[in-house]
Parts: sequence; C-alpha cells; structure tokens
Amino acid sequence: MKVGFILECTPQGPDAAIYTYLAKHFCNDLEILKPETLSSKAGVMEQGAEVAKTLLDTGCDYVFIIWDRMPKWGGTGRCEDHIATLENSLQQVGTDRTKIFLCCISDMLESWLIADGRGIDAWIASKTNHAMPGFGDHKTPAEQTNPKDRIKNYLREHFGKWKYNDFENNFDILKHIPEFSRVANWNDSFRFFKEKVEAICP
Repeated sequence: MKVGFILECTPQGPDAAIYTYLAKHFCNDLEILKPETLSSKAGVMEQGAEVAKTLLDTGCDYVFIIWDRMPKWGGTGRCEDHIATLENSLQQVGTDRTKIFLCCISDMLESWLIADGRGIDAWIASKTNHAMPGFGDHKTPAEQTNPKDRIKNYLREHFGKWKYNDFENNFDILKHIPEFSRVANWNDSFRFFKEKVEAICP
C-alpha cells in the first residue's frame, strides 16, 4: 500500500518526520513516499489538489493532505472553509476523491503533543534531573490552543534556562509519548488521522 503526504511545512520542518512516523506506527505495512512539502497553508490550498492528483496518477494508492487550522495566515482559521476550498479544487482537477484524506489539525501539530502530558514530562526527564511539576494533560480544544506558547511558558516558569524550539524538539517530544490512546480521545483531528491510517492498513 503506497501512501503520499502533502504538508504545509518547509522541507526542513519536523512535520514530515512526525506524520510519517505516526502513520508507520499505526500501520507498519504502509509504503510511504517522501512527503510533498508546500511550505505554507496557502500553498496547500492552491496546489494541494493538483499535487494529490499527480501522486495518485503516478502510483500512490492514497494521499493525505494535512495542514494546521491555526495560525490563520490571512485566512479564516476555519477547517470547514479550508476543506471547501480543497474539495472544489479536487473536483476541478478530476481525481478520485475517495483516495484522498483531508486532515485539518486542530489547532496545530503541537496540540497533539500537549494533549497527553506524559510526553512533555518524559522528554524533560530525558534532558535534565531538575525537579519540575508535571506538565499536565490538555484534554479539551480550549486547553489545546496556542500549544507552542504553553510549552514555552511552562519551561520559562519552571526551568528558565531551557528554550523550546519546535523544529528541534517536536519529534523528540512525540517519541516520548508512551502510547496514543489519550491523544486520540482528546483531539478529534488526531483520532481522524489514526482511524484513516488504520482503515487503509493492508
């Protein structure tokens, strides 16, 4: 089963490693191509449908188009608006819609990382012996907003010397989450991604 990914990150961003890692975690039998990184949300909205068609036409069985709901970057910040834009473009290019999954992350990738606080706690414990209170779970959409600032503020308050960098730290944090049932329970977009991967798993 050959799967493609279309992402809004830059080629150097951590997203490509994270989404493919999770896909293989939920279905190790997938053959995952090198992700297409379109560098911005606007790039995904404008080019995603055409890139998805190309991937399907050249041998992919399924394609995931993934982007963060926030920040808005000049758009509405509404998943339904983003999806409507992509649906219209997919209809125009004339590709098999059943082979494409549109995954709008609520609110952004880092929301997945903070939902289950065990990942942050284990990541910190791997870096220092400094005693710190637990980061805590973030179970609701309201608690998962501004996730980067939540991580930065926590570290600033409890360990002022340590700076969080999403490019350098996100993948490491993800790998410290012991299992993903809590994230799936507490973030709808993560559950959607997980269920779609499992549904196509051969």
